Amino acid sequence: MTSGAGVGGAGVGGAGVGGAGVGGAGVGGAGVGGAGVGGAGVGLAGVDRTLHADQSVAGRFSRLMRATCSRWGVLTDPPVVCAAVSVLVMSGAILYRLALSREHLPWLALLVALPIVVAIFTSVMLLGVREKVVAWLARAPFAIENMNGVLNGVGQNLEIHFVGDPPDRDTINAHLERVAEDCFALEYDPDDGIVPVRIGIVDSKLNPAASNHQRYQRVVALVDQSLIPLSVEHPIKSVWVA
Repeated sequence: MTSGAGVGGAGVGGAGVGGAGVGGAGVGGAGVGGAGVGGAGVGLAGVDRTLHADQSVAGRFSRLMRATCSRWGVLTDPPVVCAAVSVLVMSGAILYRLALSREHLPWLALLVALPIVVAIFTSVMLLGVREKVVAWLARAPFAIENMNGVLNGVGQNLEIHFVGDPPDRDTINAHLERVAEDCFALEYDPDDGIVPVRIGIVDSKLNPAASNHQRYQRVVALVDQSLIPLSVEHPIKSVWVA
């Protein structure tokens, strides 16, 4: 089990940037609306949920953590920005030699600087994502631990800690398949009360920022669309990113 302070990322991404990120799948959708399903809250009974959520994630999100919350976060990824600038520099140099004059140089400079400007603008628009993550976590009926891992681009499984005996795999998989077919429960000991679940996102070597966001979206969707409904009949104490 992966330990740590992090608690569950929410569908917050891209706030203020075209309404992007997870948006409807997270805070705007089932995540918030479904948080009260069954009136459960078994895993956080008697606990100040807002305080718990606030203390469970990093006090200050890094650029990577903010970028993970939004599909537009890839625009702030340094390798992507550098690649875009390089392409524009090469293209501008060729155009200048073939068809442009000195009077066009200021416009070429603005064009080359465009990826940097976009990256800065996007970073500023994502500064408030932590508050939205905390708000989503505070509404969840069970604790979602070590979400810092997902926000930093790691984590392949979820570990579901049930209050009592866990349901059978068919029941769990029926809920997980609402999100994606490559999400499924792994083998587990019924007496242990802990069920490992495959998140189902493969890391991309070419574009890790994109796969980080996809994993984040998948975790949010699994919690909102699968685990919260499952907890109505089978109370869940906590969910850990592993």
